[in-house]
Amino acid sequence: MHPNGYPPAANGFQPVHPQQQMMPVYPPQQPMSNHPQVIIPPRPSPQQQYHPNHAQVLQGPPPQQRSSQPQVVIPPRNLSSNVMGQAQNPKIRQVQVPSHKPNSGAPSREGQGHARPPQNENPESKPPQRLQAHQENMPRPQQRNGSLPSSNPSQHRSPLQNQQQGPYQRTPSSQHQSSQHRSSLPQTPSSQNRSHPQVVIPGKSTSVTPSSTPTLVNESLPVDLNVLLLAAADEYIDAARALGSVTAMVQRPADLEQYQKLMATGLGCMEAVLKRYNHAPRDEAKLRLRFASLLVEETDNDVEIEDVITKGIALCSRCRLLDIKYSLQHLSVRYQAQTNLRAAFKTLDGHISEVETFRHIAWVYAFRFLKVSLALQGPGKPEYAPALQQLHAISSHAEREGDRAVYVTSNVLQALIHVKTSSPDRLEHAQRAIASARSLQLQTSVEQLGSIAALVDCVEIACSLQQGTPDKNKVAALQANLNTSLEAKSPYFPILIERSSGGSSTMTTGGIFRKTNDGRDELVFSWLSKDDLTKLAYYLSGVVSLAHDSRGPDYLTEGLKTTQEALQRPSYAPLPLSTCLQRRSWLSTLDWHVSFTLGLVACHTEDMRHTNEAVISLRNRLGQSPFNNGEPYTIMLQYLSGLQDQLRGSFDSALAAWGSPVFALPTAGAHADFKTDLAILATMNRILIVMNPLHPEHYLSDILFAQLEPLCTNHPHLYISTAFKLIRAFTSATKTSINRQKTLVSNAIVSSQKLQQFRNFQFVTMCLNYMAVLFFADGMDTQAVKSVRAARQMANHNRNALWRAVALGLCIPTFQRHGFMQDATACQIELQKLWDYLPDSMKNEIAGYTGFQEANTGNGDFYMQG
Repeated sequence: MHPNGYPPAANGFQPVHPQQQMMPVYPPQQPMSNHPQVIIPPRPSPQQQYHPNHAQVLQGPPPQQRSSQPQVVIPPRNLSSNVMGQAQNPKIRQVQVPSHKPNSGAPSREGQGHARPPQNENPESKPPQRLQAHQENMPRPQQRNGSLPSSNPSQHRSPLQNQQQGPYQRTPSSQHQSSQHRSSLPQTPSSQNRSHPQVVIPGKSTSVTPSSTPTLVNESLPVDLNVLLLAAADEYIDAARALGSVTAMVQRPADLEQYQKLMATGLGCMEAVLKRYNHAPRDEAKLRLRFASLLVEETDNDVEIEDVITKGIALCSRCRLLDIKYSLQHLSVRYQAQTNLRAAFKTLDGHISEVETFRHIAWVYAFRFLKVSLALQGPGKPEYAPALQQLHAISSHAEREGDRAVYVTSNVLQALIHVKTSSPDRLEHAQRAIASARSLQLQTSVEQLGSIAALVDCVEIACSLQQGTPDKNKVAALQANLNTSLEAKSPYFPILIERSSGGSSTMTTGGIFRKTNDGRDELVFSWLSKDDLTKLAYYLSGVVSLAHDSRGPDYLTEGLKTTQEALQRPSYAPLPLSTCLQRRSWLSTLDWHVSFTLGLVACHTEDMRHTNEAVISLRNRLGQSPFNNGEPYTIMLQYLSGLQDQLRGSFDSALAAWGSPVFALPTAGAHADFKTDLAILATMNRILIVMNPLHPEHYLSDILFAQLEPLCTNHPHLYISTAFKLIRAFTSATKTSINRQKTLVSNAIVSSQKLQQFRNFQFVTMCLNYMAVLFFADGMDTQAVKSVRAARQMANHNRNALWRAVALGLCIPTFQRHGFMQDATACQIELQKLWDYLPDSMKNEIAGYTGFQEANTGNGDFYMQG
């Protein structure tokens, strides 16, 4: 007999409770009311641990867990099955919690809801298994339920004696599940004892059979593969985009292959996450949005792109994720416009109608601005009418909602479209739109406008250049706005939506919107970074300064230097390969225009060396990307080549260039554009060559003038209209009366004098020289002397060697006829200094007209004929 009064059990363990008479209405597992009460907590899940405070009943120092000892697992007891017992609130039998003897070497487990029975000193003597029947008959300790009160929590039984051990067989997991649905009927002790918790001691068997399922669940992997794959995808995509600028610059097959491998690996990781793992609806929608965006930017997988976008939109519609749904629709329209612009417009109209119905004003702006962008950048000829219609609608929404920055942006884009059109009143409409933008620009901060303020200045400068009245104040404003533009590496700038915030509908948009610190929305535009805008400012400043001071060539030279340096070194911004290629294409186009303008300046200053360099440079690049022998670039090169030939006196070559089919004039009533303006200038140069009555093609002068007249009578450009008035006066000299001739020359002089404020003295010089020849060539009055003196003075302002030589050639015989020999000698000395700067083919013409010939000494000396 054990000191606690319990007889030893036959199986080697002490009995859990004394054998007493049980009431018939209770199952055997229910204790009598006069016994102590313990509370058996529910069994936690395999992934959880028991709370340390559930069974802090062991005495002595903190136990140490030993891995070689088997673990006792107590399955949960189904208390809900005992309906009768719950109704009468029976007292639950207290389970003895064993504690180890002082001389026992087996440690106890702390923080668990059960205690391990004492083990023998020699664990090797334990048999590996035990029969199932013996396991089922063994008593099992009960768990303590923390929700029920205990009758005497401080009372504990003595620990069980170290008795004979026997092997235990693993209990299948199905037996644990069935224990939760036991019957409440009383059972005999010989049957399977379902009233007690079952003791399960897992063995060390390496093979697991269906009848022997381990109770412990395998631990989860230390790293979530879902997160790991997404992190790997980010790294691969970032690495690919870090190579984007280098790949776009060098364009080697190896670099392109490396870029594609990195991007394909990143996309493969994202695709694996989408296909193999389940996510929350919003997380999956965000992942699909990003995956679809990358597919559209980097691949041509039409089927996969449509599948990802379609599934993403369906998911967002089911879960009411409006922000991601609209973003996917925005992306879908952009992708559809690459192949079918009309269908994209029709789809976009439906989206616009939907967001207007639900009054999502921020998305109204986004979709309408998208339609404007697609209309201007779509394949083929730009569709200006739909773009203007959308911009008018945006202006109406913005004015009604009080979104000033959006209103300014809409009007600036209207002005830009009007400048690009070919309507006769395009410049008036553009200036009206700029005035509307300026009306609210003062009420909007620079931070709210971003680079739109710089875009306003650029459009104004373009309008002034097309009118022939360049304004240096606008250039100064553009240069000032560069200091408050966006960061240098970002080609994006936001437009603040002040009052029409989208709220939750603009939380996740894939870069279409972004939130400010105060929660308002900003619509993100893509235009130019600060570096690229600085290069454009150099070009515009140079073109405008040519008409005002001598700094124009310096600006252009610096702009050419910066563009060529940018083309020769990669950018540090991680951008997609398509974006890098577009940026290089834009830089190459800007470099072409700067080189072309410098060639025109060299022709104007009769600098043959720089003119030849510009022609050779443009000719070498004509067949390369992005020019690819395009018509605009071919016309520009042909025009500069014609000027080069005419400058060095090769009139036959110049006529061949001006007579090229690319300079064919359009029919009357055609709208003016860049190509038409160059054709007009080429035709004027052709007329100036063949207008000599002795020229074999003199008969073409009247034909060319008839084609030129309807295009130039009301031309908006002041330079072209003034040049046409000069051509009219020259070609009508022998066909009209003297009064008509004076009227035409007078009109040409008045128009030319308007250009003097832009440092254009060439037109006035031409008019004065022509007037001196036409009206005072053989005159003996003082008016003839005054006329040639005025022509010489204006030629000196022009600083053009050719026209200075022409004016000196008129002065020499006129001064000699009037007896001003000293002045005639001074003109001869000055003409001698200019002789080396004149074309060889023109020296004999000028020398014969002035009465001088170059001596055969070869040192440039002159002598008087006759």
